[in-house]
Amino acid sequence: MIPGTVYTLEHGPTRLGTLIITGSDHLAVHGHFEPCPEFALYRPLFDEDAALAEQVAGDPDPALLIRAEALLDRILALGLVLRSARGTGYRDFLISIEGNHAGFRPLTPEEEPL
Repeated sequence: MIPGTVYTLEHGPTRLGTLIITGSDHLAVHGHFEPCPEFALYRPLFDEDAALAEQVAGDPDPALLIRAEALLDRILALGLVLRSARGTGYRDFLISIEGNHAGFRPLTPEEEPL
C-alpha cells in the first residue's frame, strides 16, 4: 500500500471520513483518519472496540474474547466501504479506528470495483 493513498470510509451514501495511508505491515494498513461530522454516530462503537482490543491484549479471558467478537460482528454488519479516488476499494475488511488513527486489513487481497 502506497503512503499518501486516500480512501473515503462510507456507510451507504454517507461519507464518514477520510483515511490517508501512512504505511503498512504484514497484518494491516495504517493511516491517519479524518472523521466527518457523520462519524460521531459510530465513534462510540469504535471507541468500545479499541478499549476491548486493549483489554484482550492484556487478558485473554474467554468472556472478553466473546465480547470482542460480538463487537466485530456489529462493525462488519454495518457494511462499510473504503473507496479510493479511482472508484475501487474494499467492501470486505476489518477496521479499527482509535482517535485519528485507523488501521484496516482487507479480507480480499486486491481492490475491487465498487
